[in-house]
Amino acid sequence: MKLGKINEDVFNKIIYPHLGQRHKEVIVEPQHGVDTGAIDLQDGRVLVVKSDPVFIVPQFGFKKAAWFAVHILASDVMTSGIPPRYALIDLNLPPKIKDEEFEEMWLGIHEALMEINVMVVGGHTGIYEGTDYPMVGGFTMMGIGEKEKLGMPSKVKVGDDVIMTKGPAIEATALLVNLYPEHFKTRLNKEIFNEAINMYWKMSCWKDGLIASNIGIHLMHDATEGGVFGALTEISKSTGKGMKIYENKLFINRAVKEVTKLVNIDPWISISEGTMIIVTDKGEEVKNALNKEGIDAEIIGKIDDSKEVTLIKNDGSKIKIEHPEEDPFWRAFFELSRRVS
Repeated sequence: MKLGKINEDVFNKIIYPHLGQRHKEVIVEPQHGVDTGAIDLQDGRVLVVKSDPVFIVPQFGFKKAAWFAVHILASDVMTSGIPPRYALIDLNLPPKIKDEEFEEMWLGIHEALMEINVMVVGGHTGIYEGTDYPMVGGFTMMGIGEKEKLGMPSKVKVGDDVIMTKGPAIEATALLVNLYPEHFKTRLNKEIFNEAINMYWKMSCWKDGLIASNIGIHLMHDATEGGVFGALTEISKSTGKGMKIYENKLFINRAVKEVTKLVNIDPWISISEGTMIIVTDKGEEVKNALNKEGIDAEIIGKIDDSKEVTLIKNDGSKIKIEHPEEDPFWRAFFELSRRVS
């Protein structure tokens, strides 16, 4: 087994067949490439749920790290089309944490939750030997909303538009530059460096999803490990449909282009929390609403019945997009940590 999320084969062989007692009101079961589960409340509403690690990187500062920990999870819940409202948090903290660091972290969590209208309704907090950053516990969020707004693989239809927000490698760029600012400060011009380091605050697609869901979506998926191309292939796998993606519609932030070139990674398969892939039959309306709110977005393709993700190059040639075997961000991260330390 490799570092990071388990692969689809392990999920399908070990996890999916053994979920305990199945219940018929669970209308979105755990699936590889689908971010949330959904439970039909039998009254026209659904309960959506999602869990993630509590991801705290002290080098960012505890308040700043807490913002990201909240928005990683909120973004996942928002892919359902239903905004999060309640949270459970289990903090298993290392003995080296100081009282003032814990206070800063918790207030950071509180303020980030206030931004997105979410309340902590339960959990657990303790300090234990054998625990360490960045994974210091578990975090669950839940939302309740109208069933008709719920995004599901079964709702995706041939002819639907595929929208990408913000472009690729948002997270890869933001994390690398914020972790190793001195390294990049001497290698980027001031304007590009500032854009890259402030990209930290773009590592959320909660707002992207909220705007899109208010208009109407069939499915959404954030581009985490495996990046944009990984997210596209996961959507194809979960829906049993394919898509055509047009090279002339793909866009990339200039700071992302510079940073990923410096560390020699492919931005299209690099981790990109903050990038939302939206499948909808209201593409122009969703795109325009996102743009109006200052969020870069473009219709990059269409759903088809091919069961493959095909990139249509500018010269008319076609390339099959496969799911990346490994996200190159981790290689760049470990190489930089060795060089800078």
